Amino acid sequence: MKSFASKSHLFSTMLALLACLSFSTAANAFSFSDLFGGSDEKTETASEALSNPLTDMLTSQLGISNEQATGGAGALLALASKQLTGDQASELTNMIPGAEGLTGALPAGLGSMITNADSLNKVFSTLGMDPSMVSQFIPIVMQFMGDQGASAGLMEAVGKIWNPAS
Repeated sequence: MKSFASKSHLFSTMLALLACLSFSTAANAFSFSDLFGGSDEKTETASEALSNPLTDMLTSQLGISNEQATGGAGALLALASKQLTGDQASELTNMIPGAEGLTGALPAGLGSMITNADSLNKVFSTLGMDPSMVSQFIPIVMQFMGDQGASAGLMEAVGKIWNPAS
C-alpha cells in the first residue's frame, strides 16, 4: 500500500508542477520564434492588418478575402507613401488605423515592386484578384479616408497617385 501512496504523491506533485508551469507568465510568453528564431512582430502586424476597419469595409463591399483586402489596401498605401512627402505622408499614416501593418502584410517582394499605378495591377494579380479590382478599391479607400477626416490636399494627392490619368 505504501508503494501506491508514494506513486500517488509523486503523481499529484508532478500534476501540480505541470499546472504551475502551464499557468505561469513564462509559459504564456512562449512563441515559435523561441524555437526557430525571428520575431513575432510580423505575425502580430499581419493579424492586426487582417482585423482593420478598412479591410473590413473592403471585404464586405467587394466580397474578397481578408488577405486580398489587406494586400490590396497595403499596395495602395505603399504606393502613396512612396510618393507623398511631409505632412501629407504623416497624415496618411495617421489616418488609416494600422497603415504600417497593411503595407507590412504584403507578401515578401511585392512591396518593392510597387513603383507606380501600373505596378498595382501586377500586385493585385499576384494576390489572386483581377487587376480591374484596383479601380474598385480606390473609391472605397478614398471614402474611408474622407470618413476619417482626410484633408482636401491629401485626398487630391492620393487621387492623382492612384489615378494618374485623371
